[in-house]
Amino acid sequence: MSRRRNTGFVSRFLEKHLLVQYVLSSFGKVLVGILIAAAVLFGILKAAGKYSALESRLDLKYDSPWLTVPMAAALALALIALVIGLILYFYKYKRSRVKSSFYSALADVVNEKKKG
Repeated sequence: MSRRRNTGFVSRFLEKHLLVQYVLSSFGKVLVGILIAAAVLFGILKAAGKYSALESRLDLKYDSPWLTVPMAAALALALIALVIGLILYFYKYKRSRVKSSFYSALADVVNEKKKG
């Protein structure tokens, strides 16, 4: 019986779609950084005995503006980054043989050299 190397569906998919791999790895790194920073901040506040006072002052609930506004801002920034990333990805990796006016305008912006 021969052993077949099982690379897995996810790894084969990520090898074919590098953009998804870049996005997921960046997202993972940022998420780990945010979780570590939040845990350190929580630990410091809890050790200093100030967490319960802060929690009661902020009155955090599911519809609190202290929670919904940062989530909406993070969503907006993520969508902006996704659009810019897709434009740059298609400009760099998916160039067509026929150059359009959009391509010319984008090429001017991307290839602009620093004056100095």
